[in-house]
Amino acid sequence: MNTLLHISENISQKFSLAENERLCILSFNSQSDISVELCGEGAVFEFRSLSLFGTEQKIHVMHKAQNTKSFLFARHILSDNSKAIFNGIIEVGRHCANINSRQLVNSILLSPSAKAISKPELKIYCDEVECSHGSTCGGLDEDALFFLQSRGIDSKAAEKILLHAFATELAKEHPDEKQREKLTKTSAFGFFR
Repeated sequence: MNTLLHISENISQKFSLAENERLCILSFNSQSDISVELCGEGAVFEFRSLSLFGTEQKIHVMHKAQNTKSFLFARHILSDNSKAIFNGIIEVGRHCANINSRQLVNSILLSPSAKAISKPELKIYCDEVECSHGSTCGGLDEDALFFLQSRGIDSKAAEKILLHAFATELAKEHPDEKQREKLTKTSAFGFFR
């Protein structure tokens, strides 16, 4: 059974996935406090989030069965005084071998007063796992901006192209085509300065 959720409102919810169940959440500008238990072999949880105005998210994933997977991917584009906080907790039980879990948080700060706080946590009680986390934070790539401008694109348009590419990469592998298209259209029009 596959479950796909697209949320653009705040969510505070607990989920429990049985054998071979899959839950994919695509979040847009929403506050999240989500707890997920992967209780059956083959269970998969994916969380992809884009925030353009700042947000606070806490995602807690508990791998309670062998051969389960989780992927947390958050992207922030922050300007003015906006602030994004992401706390991802991955917990792997003692006898839960063959776990594959990844966390990745990327933030672009468009003003000196914007803030991104990323707190990835791994609590691993089994040796036979593949778990990773990463976080990046910074401004737009000056070399990429220069490259686009050297090809005749003005600075504002170049900035929009880079921000659009950054935002839409988030949903590239999301399994629901309609939701991917919705995020692409939303991030393309009206949200980037």
